[in-house]
Amino acid sequence: MATPTFDPTAPCIVLAPHLQYPARNGSDISLDRIAKCLSRHVAHVDLIAEDVVVSFRNGEEHGRLPFANEMRSKSSAGLRALLRRSHFYLEKFVTPAFSRRAAELIGSNTYGTILYSYMTTTRATTQIRSEQIPATRLVWTHNDEFKWFRDLAVSTPGPLGRHVARNSEAWLHDFFRSHADEYLLLHVTEEDRAGYDSLYPGHRCAQIPIGVDLPPDLNPPVEPERRPVKMIFVGSLGVRMNRDALAHFGERFHPLLLKTFGPDLEVHVAGSSPSTEVMALCNSHGWQLHSNLPDAELEELIESATFSLLPFSYATGAKLKLLKSMAHGVPFLATRMVAAQADACVYPSLMSDEPEEWVQRIQSVLREGISSDQRASLRDRAQQHSWEASAQTIIDALADATLETHS
Repeated sequence: MATPTFDPTAPCIVLAPHLQYPARNGSDISLDRIAKCLSRHVAHVDLIAEDVVVSFRNGEEHGRLPFANEMRSKSSAGLRALLRRSHFYLEKFVTPAFSRRAAELIGSNTYGTILYSYMTTTRATTQIRSEQIPATRLVWTHNDEFKWFRDLAVSTPGPLGRHVARNSEAWLHDFFRSHADEYLLLHVTEEDRAGYDSLYPGHRCAQIPIGVDLPPDLNPPVEPERRPVKMIFVGSLGVRMNRDALAHFGERFHPLLLKTFGPDLEVHVAGSSPSTEVMALCNSHGWQLHSNLPDAELEELIESATFSLLPFSYATGAKLKLLKSMAHGVPFLATRMVAAQADACVYPSLMSDEPEEWVQRIQSVLREGISSDQRASLRDRAQQHSWEASAQTIIDALADATLETHS
């Protein structure tokens, strides 16, 4: 397929049916920030979220227009994906009301570029005549979705859930065979890109690293012997991946940490919409649960932590969590599942699957503290990843017609 000519004078439309405001989880934050930053480079950006159209101009929000829509429940989406041999995201997020709103906007504007969040969202425009859809078509993939659903087909406890995961992966293969050459796929890590390329060599793609919001001030240093050791996990607490990460932490790491540090150990779990499973985990392990905190309180809690926790046992959504921790100058303790971000592992952060090594790193920080220079090193590494830089990478790839093809 010939590479379309990118027109920076034309507006851009972003379709993100999963995005709920206020943006809390990684996928929602990513699309909101990218849309905002892209608006500095094109005429304007219209973003269609779950139930609102948000307009951005010159890097600022310019207005919101709500519309009636609600994504399907997990159980309803899972059942539809099972019966229709479909993809879970397609059935959960791409509702008739969302597709109608997309068709209305595309039909009444002359967009030059369309950015879809997830491959399934491309199906929101199937009822629109091809010539009406913007010629420059991008898909923000978020992660290696093939690996994501392969892992879920193994880790999901129930047979129906595993079947839904297999159906979702099969849908992705069907999509690639039929439609992948119509879109430029935007991958956020080299590992993700390699995963897609191992299955479909030569697919059209560009690597667009994700960004992070930098707080205005750097945290003060941590003095030696400061207790308690305060650990924090932040994430969308209704998402299975985060529940499984907390369960993995509780089973593999927490027993030795608790045995070693006793009452000097505090574990805080913060995020939106905690599931009953997450609430039960917190209750059984004595972790402090902070549900749906206002942004200012969440930032304060992160800044008070000794370490952030990234205890993922399979394909991760740790990219934003990792960068957010570093932006605050807070080191992280992570499993090797976040090794794709190994360049971000600045001391006293640690990537290890061994609980004993976690204990040793915490003991090191208790002895030595965390200096202002170490805080600054963490923040400096995060500062290399701004949302503006991510948007600029997209624009450069389009403007230079360097839509990379691998062979």
